[in-house]
Amino acid sequence: MKNKDLSLLVHTCDPYESFWLPMLFSLDFYWDYDLFHVYFANEEKPFGEYDFKGYKYSPDSRITQILTGKTDKNGFSDRFINAIEQIPSKWIIYIQEDMWIRSKLNKELLEDLVNFAEEKEADSIKIHSKLFYWDEYRLEPTDHFIQGQRVLKYSEGNNYLLSHGATIWRKDYILKYQKCGED
Repeated sequence: MKNKDLSLLVHTCDPYESFWLPMLFSLDFYWDYDLFHVYFANEEKPFGEYDFKGYKYSPDSRITQILTGKTDKNGFSDRFINAIEQIPSKWIIYIQEDMWIRSKLNKELLEDLVNFAEEKEADSIKIHSKLFYWDEYRLEPTDHFIQGQRVLKYSEGNNYLLSHGATIWRKDYILKYQKCGED
């Protein structure tokens, strides 16, 4: 049975189609489509059959493609808002097309992260294997652990709300702080 409270959004644009096939392959290998729904949002190009060195491939039929329409670079946020509004889940894992999944989905970890966010009334949970952000992006350790991993929190200073790193967002929160016309 599918978890209705958590979905995955892969957000992209049509000019980045060269990244779609590796993303779709990584989902097929590591994602459990029957547990958490996948939404793939791009501009106008519908999925088709792809040729990968003679191997014919079609995206899994359980992926819901959201076509958000063509925009210029200042329409990134317009397309993002459009996609998020079409997803019925309370929590959305946001990734982009070039963030390929490299290991098997840990269903319990994702559920524990969402439960922690619910308990603590958190707005988001960023998922990092290592911190690679700019100097201004600062995190502090907490006393909380989820499956042996320490939970970090934002520290005071210049932190970015929406980054391109994998993040579990509460849908109403991320929509509240998006503004149309941003790149």
